[in-house]
Amino acid sequence: MNKVKQKQGMTMSNVNKWWLLVALTILALPGCNKSNHEKASMAITTQHVTPEWKTLEKKRVVFGHQSVGYNILNGVTRLANRDGVKIDIHEQRTPPTGQGITHFTIGKNGDPMSKMQDFAAAIDAGAAQGADVALMKLCYVDFDATTDARQVADNYIANLESLSQRHPGTNFVAVTTPLVAVQTGPKAWFKRLLGKQPNGYLDNIRRAEFNTRLRERYLATGRLFDLARIETESNDTYCKVHVDGQDIEALCPELTNDGGHLNEHGQESVATAFINFINSLYRQEAT
Repeated sequence: MNKVKQKQGMTMSNVNKWWLLVALTILALPGCNKSNHEKASMAITTQHVTPEWKTLEKKRVVFGHQSVGYNILNGVTRLANRDGVKIDIHEQRTPPTGQGITHFTIGKNGDPMSKMQDFAAAIDAGAAQGADVALMKLCYVDFDATTDARQVADNYIANLESLSQRHPGTNFVAVTTPLVAVQTGPKAWFKRLLGKQPNGYLDNIRRAEFNTRLRERYLATGRLFDLARIETESNDTYCKVHVDGQDIEALCPELTNDGGHLNEHGQESVATAFINFINSLYRQEAT
């Protein structure tokens, strides 16, 4: 009888060790912080193309932003140096004095309303006087799981439209908010098993709600720089995760080193899209 119990004990011990080994193996697998990549169902229009500089060289662009905005402008500078193009980029809140990009930081991270108010105040004080284009970008840190993203979007749209009416000589353009790379793979699977959402899922849902509202309002007009869409595209793939029955866009991990800001590859991809967007904006107006 004791031998039977001893044998059973050894068997259970072996089973437990086997499951422990499986768990440790799964946790050691790569891909814990990578987004799911699937072929995009729509054409990718902004990557793997050459920047069209001719319009940006002739226009005055004003850009209110925070840190990801610096990432984009770093990309513009690097591409200009590579292509032998001179683009003046100045950080100031005074009216632009020549062609190129004038930019400044706005508001406080985590407080999107402060950014809208600060941008509007700067524009009303003359920051976009004589500018052809003005853009305001919120940041991924302005959204978390508790954010009323639709209300933020409605405030953003109202602010942009009010500025357009007060300053009809400037073309005010909406910008979708950037995303973060999400946790996927084995660690994400264990979190879901415990009834928790992996890192980045709920926050990106709120960002998606904001971005969807802006697309509904501005995509057909051509007055939308879809930064979020560009961040989901890398190597002919579309980065997304499935959350609560819906596909949610995520920042492709190849475009970032810290999960939120853009690395050099990401900066150049978004900068190329930014340059070409300005070009397409005026090509559309000419037709």
